[in-house]
Amino acid sequence: MAKVNEIKEQQVVVKSVGDFANSLQQIATMRMVSLRKSVLASRRFVDEATMILRELKRERKALFLKELRKVDRSFKLRGREKEAVIIVSSYQGLCGSYNMEIFKRIDKVVPKHPHADYFVIGSKGQEYFRKLTLKNLHLHYYPYDIPEDVRIEHLQRLINMFVYYDRIYLIYSKYINTTTREVVFIKLSEPVIEEEIVDQQSLMEGKFIFEPDIDKLIANVTAKLRYALFRQQILDSRLSLYTSQMIAMQTASDNAVDLLKQLQMEYNKARRKMIDKKIQEVQAGRALWADGE
Repeated sequence: MAKVNEIKEQQVVVKSVGDFANSLQQIATMRMVSLRKSVLASRRFVDEATMILRELKRERKALFLKELRKVDRSFKLRGREKEAVIIVSSYQGLCGSYNMEIFKRIDKVVPKHPHADYFVIGSKGQEYFRKLTLKNLHLHYYPYDIPEDVRIEHLQRLINMFVYYDRIYLIYSKYINTTTREVVFIKLSEPVIEEEIVDQQSLMEGKFIFEPDIDKLIANVTAKLRYALFRQQILDSRLSLYTSQMIAMQTASDNAVDLLKQLQMEYNKARRKMIDKKIQEVQAGRALWADGE
């Protein structure tokens, strides 16, 4: 009887976990479907806008060289080029291997960029970096929190710090399709090397005519595109998170169903053994009663 009761308790627990996982799977699916349409639609715009910006930079590269030389002088005074690495992780667990894939990439990046400033988005990544700082006291990391419904103004404070760094990198999980994602390590910003700059006069003689001023056009497009691109990558990581959570919870729900079937079989066997034992006891008692008569 005790084993039957234990199996019943296990069934209740497994069913509760399965229902919870199924609810999370449905929530993640709804979030993924609603976000996927906007991310995929805006991704094409951002890619096209990036190509346009590259053309504009070719037309007026001398302007950027002048600004970067001013920035370079300030960096040379510090004796070392300043690097920043932005990491996008999740604020919650129960999302499969999403965070572990990011942590593995971090373990490869940190030794190559030991003096960088790490800006970590997401409580899971922040917890991981707190452990890393205990092992490496010279590691600098700064937590940065954003809400679920991220907008440009939520990233403004972080974007405003871009001008203080020579190179800025981003680690995030990129959405490819519903079953595939990839943790990428990309450069958001990097100064132009002087050796790569050819004759400035030939650069200024472009094939386009701009009204009223190409300098203002490049400045405005660059600022707006930087915001749009960074937000696009944040949303891309969120989409990858929802996809990972959906698959993980679907797997957990399916495993709960399979486990319930196994527990039901064990319960039937245990109950059958208990019934057989009772029948044997009744028959033995009846036999003793008959012998007594």
